[in-house]
Amino acid sequence: MTITTISSNPFASHLQELKRLTQAAQAVSQPTTGNPATSFSGTLNQALQQVNDLQIQADQKVTAVTTGQSQDTLGAVVALQRADLSMQLLGQVRNKAMKVYEEIIRMPV
Repeated sequence: MTITTISSNPFASHLQELKRLTQAAQAVSQPTTGNPATSFSGTLNQALQQVNDLQIQADQKVTAVTTGQSQDTLGAVVALQRADLSMQLLGQVRNKAMKVYEEIIRMPV
């Protein structure tokens, strides 16, 4: 039985990449200063805008393929899937928010 060092570990590069991505995610997810209600509404508006942008991009790519302006059918399918997934995620977030709202309404005062 041999003991391998970190430098010869085949997963060391993956571990370093995960650490880098974790640090990047933490830097992005730092709370903004200011009014919490404003930052929440700003975040919500930004998310809605991103979903809308993905829907528009998918529509443009599908239109380009169907009119013969583009031969990138794979790109159109990928754009459609991204738009679909973002819409599904948005629906799940809405459902969760509605459940939380209903629970708050049912709380005794």
